[in-house]
Amino acid sequence: MPGLFLCLAVAGMSSVVSPPLAQPSLLEQLEKGETPTPPPRKSLMPPLRLQVEKAEATLDTRTKEPVVVITMAPRAGRMFGELTANNIGRRLVLRIDGQIVAEPIIQEPIKGGVVQISGDMTLKDAAALAERLNKGEAKIEVELVSD
Repeated sequence: MPGLFLCLAVAGMSSVVSPPLAQPSLLEQLEKGETPTPPPRKSLMPPLRLQVEKAEATLDTRTKEPVVVITMAPRAGRMFGELTANNIGRRLVLRIDGQIVAEPIIQEPIKGGVVQISGDMTLKDAAALAERLNKGEAKIEVELVSD
């Protein structure tokens, strides 16, 4: 798939491999509101809500791990592109339904309105999240925060 992707990992994940049943999946965490809540940080701007045009569950071509590829509506994609272009080096918080799922540092402008969410999820979880996003049942927001 052409274009740049922002690979987002679940907040709070460690590099230590744990048994498959030891940790609930991303979807389970979102449904139960159990994602780790870091200490509050000062927001550098109001949250930007991302309107989803299409979401698709697939496997990452490099890692073969389940991911959700989100294509934003044109206006949301342009706004997200401007946000990332103007804030390289800053931390971005990504929330789904109010739960923080990723906190990447912006490395480069992300143009084209396509992002990829990865984390501790099965293909079934990824498909369920993609379905919720496609139906408009899940709300995605991003905001810049101070470290």
